[in-house]
Amino acid sequence: MFDNLNVSRATTHFNGQSTITLDGDRATGESYCLAHHVSLDESGQRTLMIASIRHLDEFAELDGDWYFAERRLMVDWTETRPSTP
Repeated sequence: MFDNLNVSRATTHFNGQSTITLDGDRATGESYCLAHHVSLDESGQRTLMIASIRHLDEFAELDGDWYFAERRLMVDWTETRPSTP
């Protein structure tokens, strides 16, 4: 997935709802996002790839600060179509 992002000319992410469940010094979370990626295909045609993604996160608290312990990317669907400037 990340190799594909490196060829994008531009990206925009629209973050949606997020939930976090606390359990002492640990927590889990789920965040929704629509990611838009503009690139050029092999023929030079500008394309737009839209992906509906979710991040499944685990957090850990250490000395009063919260950190990501793990992040998993879930891709629910993608669509690629021609795009105009």
